Amino acid sequence: MRRRGSARWVAVLGVLLFWSGVFGAGALVDGYSAREDYISSLASRGSPVALIGIGALLASAVAHGAVAGTVLSAWHARWCAAFVLTAGVATVVLALFRSSCPGGSAGCGVPGTVAGDWVDLVHALSVGVYQLFTVAAMLALAVGGLRRTAVRPRWLSLGSLGFAVGSVILIGQTEGEHLGMWQRLWLANNLVWLLVVAWVSTLRRPAAGHE
Repeated sequence: MRRRGSARWVAVLGVLLFWSGVFGAGALVDGYSAREDYISSLASRGSPVALIGIGALLASAVAHGAVAGTVLSAWHARWCAAFVLTAGVATVVLALFRSSCPGGSAGCGVPGTVAGDWVDLVHALSVGVYQLFTVAAMLALAVGGLRRTAVRPRWLSLGSLGFAVGSVILIGQTEGEHLGMWQRLWLANNLVWLLVVAWVSTLRRPAAGHE
């Protein structure tokens, strides 16, 4: 139980470091707008605060890894754990294969300014992989929690379904106006779900069965 409690705090710290890095780095870049610019441009090739942006992404990846471990040990929810871990790996790939912003972070990646080298392609695909497996993890938790033998609270299953719907709706807004704002709301939705799962899974006894 102590080990799972430690994983909870690792997840909390990882998410806090992610948002601290995002808002801290953004404040250091002239012309950068949290409402109009992508988060990943802070870690881009050409960003003056790339190390902070990379660190923020890696902190988020560590949080995902911690939650994957506690979900597996507390509930034996193998599919959910695997999906969360894959989302974390995709976040690491985002940190390693950084978008190209030769003009700096401000205004980079907005419609009409996207660079087209292969690293940008890997970066964009990684965003898709992250979203796919994050929503898959939410749905796996939602479906598994509706079983009669499930040990986790039913409200978490219904809540996970709501977070999944919210994630899909919010990411759909990130290609239009105020894309930075919508991207932050999308990630806030996903990371709040991650923290809720981290907290609940460390307060419950291990499940008897597997999913």
